[in-house]
Amino acid sequence: MSKNSPKEKEIIEAARNRFAHYGFSKVTMEEVALDVGMGKASLYYYFPNKEDLFKSVIQKEQDLFVEEIKNLIRQNLTATKKLEDYVSKRLEYFQQLINLATLNVHSFVDIKSMFKELFKSFEDQELLLLQKIFDEGKSKGEFDKSVTEKTTRIFLHLLQGLRLRIIKSININRTEKVNYAELREETMRFVNIFSKGIESS
Repeated sequence: MSKNSPKEKEIIEAARNRFAHYGFSKVTMEEVALDVGMGKASLYYYFPNKEDLFKSVIQKEQDLFVEEIKNLIRQNLTATKKLEDYVSKRLEYFQQLINLATLNVHSFVDIKSMFKELFKSFEDQELLLLQKIFDEGKSKGEFDKSVTEKTTRIFLHLLQGLRLRIIKSININRTEKVNYAELREETMRFVNIFSKGIESS
C-alpha cells in the first residue's frame, strides 16, 4: 500500500472523483485545487503536474484491487471459486481504469504506455497473488501437481489477451464504449475451461 500524507490522500481522492466523472483529458489542476479548497500553487507543491497526480490515482486503484484480492484469498472458498472471483474483480478494476482515463479506451492505452513501470509492478503483484491461488489449489488436491509458475503466467497473459482483443475491436476514430458484457462472458468462459484443464485427475 502506498504511503501518502493526509493532505495528499485528500487531493488524490478529489482527483479520483474528477477523473472518474470527466476523464483524464478534461480535468484541470485548478479544478482539483478548488475541490480541496487550496490554491493551484499549493497543489503543485504536492503534485508537480497532472500526470503525477493521475499516476497516484492509478496507484490507489491498484492498491485497492490488491487488498481486495488479498481478502479474497483469505476466504474459505475453493481455489476455482477464488480464480473466478479474482477475474470478476479484475474486470471491475479494468472498467474503473477506463472511466478514469477518459471514457475512451484508446486514451487508456496511451495512459498505460505512459506509466509502464507502474503497470509492470502491478503485473508482478498480480502474478504473486494468482500463484497463491494456484498453490492453494494444488495443496488441497483441486489442481494438478504439474501446475507451475509458468501456468500462472500463461493464465494472466491469456486474460490480458482477451482484454486486448476487445480494445482492438474498437474503432479509434469513434467514441465506442468497451463491450463489458461480451468481455465478461468470454473471460468467465475462459476461466471455466482453464480450471477444468488443470483439475487434479
